[in-house]
Amino acid sequence: MKITTKLSIIFSIIASVALVIFGVLVYLFTLNHSDKVFQELLSDRVTITEKLFLEKESFSAIELEKIKGQFLRALPEETEEVIELKNDVMPVFKYNYSDKNKQQLIVNESYSFQEGNMTGVSNIFNVNKKRYLIIVTAVDVVGIQNLVFLRVRIIILILIVLPLLFITSFVVTKRALRPLTNKIHHANAISASNLYERLQIINPNDEIGELAIAFNKLLDRLEASFKSQKSFISNASHEIRNPLTAIMGEAEITGAKLRSTEEYAESLKTILQEAERLSLTVNNLLELSKVRATEEDIKFEILQFDDFLEEVKTSFDFFSPENKVSISIAKTQSGIYSVSINKNLMKTALFNLLDNACKFSSNKPVEIKLVKVGNWLSLAIEDNGLGITEKDLLQIKEPFYRGENTLHINGSGIGLALCEKIITLNNGTLTIDSVLNNGTKVIIMLPFQST
Repeated sequence: MKITTKLSIIFSIIASVALVIFGVLVYLFTLNHSDKVFQELLSDRVTITEKLFLEKESFSAIELEKIKGQFLRALPEETEEVIELKNDVMPVFKYNYSDKNKQQLIVNESYSFQEGNMTGVSNIFNVNKKRYLIIVTAVDVVGIQNLVFLRVRIIILILIVLPLLFITSFVVTKRALRPLTNKIHHANAISASNLYERLQIINPNDEIGELAIAFNKLLDRLEASFKSQKSFISNASHEIRNPLTAIMGEAEITGAKLRSTEEYAESLKTILQEAERLSLTVNNLLELSKVRATEEDIKFEILQFDDFLEEVKTSFDFFSPENKVSISIAKTQSGIYSVSINKNLMKTALFNLLDNACKFSSNKPVEIKLVKVGNWLSLAIEDNGLGITEKDLLQIKEPFYRGENTLHINGSGIGLALCEKIITLNNGTLTIDSVLNNGTKVIIMLPFQST
């Protein structure tokens, strides 16, 4: 069931229930008011009857009938009787009343009762030490007719208004949801080929406008993800295809005819270089995919980062003995550089950063500075190498992106993307500051672990 139909039914039911309740209340209030007015009329007749009874000896029979005709116009099916009450004796009633009403009539000084359509009012008064009961009854024909008329009109009104309510609510709801319907049609028309299109935002302050804004933001993220994925696949294919093509070409050329030992050695050296380049690319791709796949399962441990940094330096010296990396650690008041990180991942990131610093500076001196900045640990890796242009600096963290001035140096372009991902997972930040031909400075910020 569509929202338009559902809302129309809900609004119709609510309005119908309210209308029925309103009609019932009007009917009940009218009924109560009609009964009250008729009982007051009967009470007045009881009072007049009482006064006439007390003073009947002062009037002749003709005068008495004349007074009754002037003040007591007969009501429909009106009855009137005056009965003398005697102790412990049930009086004889001229008209029939229920046993319950008979008991109440002789007990209550004033009493109002209902016998079917007939309404009655009674009053007990004393004359010459005798007690008398006056009972006046009548049928409120006009009131009953008015109530029947009102009841029929309320039922007819409800039967007419109910379908009108549904139709009106359906039209209003459909018109109110028309912008949402239009956006649904537009959203269904958006695919991978036209992912650049966006939903129109008419009123950004209502719920439909907020939904359109949220959907457009989702499309922005999807478009960026598509572009990144497309670029990643294109670059990965390029980085893998090039060394494979070089290896196959070198092998075909070398095997085309017999060559000298020196030529075979040179050919094998070229193949080995391209194989190492391919191995580096594949390993970095595996590392990047592993980090993304295990993002939610990463375990952290608290360790002293200065000791960890010395450990990384020792391992890197074994990996690259000719490096000229030096470490400078600023002293803190507590002498503690306590952080919570994943040791293996952080070691991979630092290895990549140190390798880049040495590789792109042709093994010139590289300085590592560790200092405390507020509640953060700041690790700066600074080299004196080629540097990065302002244009390349904007995209240098994208997977497989390489600066124009570094294309002649062996690399895959995945290292920085992998490093940033690892450092982000460790709740840190990675920033790069570089000047072309004047070196590069990489700064890692990690939060201190409170002890």
